[in-house]
Amino acid sequence: MLSDYRKFNARYLFLLPLAFFAASVQVVRAQATFTATKTMDVSGFGGYEYVSPDFRSSPKDNGFVAGANITRYFHFPIAPSLEGRVNYASGPTVNEHTYLVGIRAQGKLGRRYYPYADFLIGPGIIHFNQVFIPNYTSDNSLVKSIGGGLDIDLVSHFQVKIDFQQQFWKIGTERAAFSPTLFTIGVVYRIPFHPRIKQSDYQH
Repeated sequence: MLSDYRKFNARYLFLLPLAFFAASVQVVRAQATFTATKTMDVSGFGGYEYVSPDFRSSPKDNGFVAGANITRYFHFPIAPSLEGRVNYASGPTVNEHTYLVGIRAQGKLGRRYYPYADFLIGPGIIHFNQVFIPNYTSDNSLVKSIGGGLDIDLVSHFQVKIDFQQQFWKIGTERAAFSPTLFTIGVVYRIPFHPRIKQSDYQH
């Protein structure tokens, strides 16, 4: 079972992107700007998840995801991001909760479409709603997740998110492996940032 200390750390691991964001804001404010261009983007997202838990022929589960991305833009077609997300899935057989952070690479197609791929890692907790082994009601794993998706511009600062993730767990003394899949339909909100303006733009 996961100790109270590890549970505490698992939940607060998700705050790492927020700390990164605060530091990035200070850097952007302190820099001598040179061009009117977007350099950073911060977004939050959430949505409904349809989950295949991949555990003893368990039925499909329902869940939700919440997360954030901090994206830095360079003069390059691919924009890197730091991502954090929390997944909660519940069902009649098992509940699967994960607290993941990682990296994402985002591109752009046309004016409205932003495909991406990501790799995430972090702690996962599984609770057994049916008794398979006496006194064995939950377990934990270091979870790895790979996936990707598409963000589509909807209205100002809002996007529709379509996302797919494949997770990799190992539990028990024998480290039994299983691989849940998660399909998400959600919404993204992008926090507006003003582009950087060089000082000469204020001269007439």
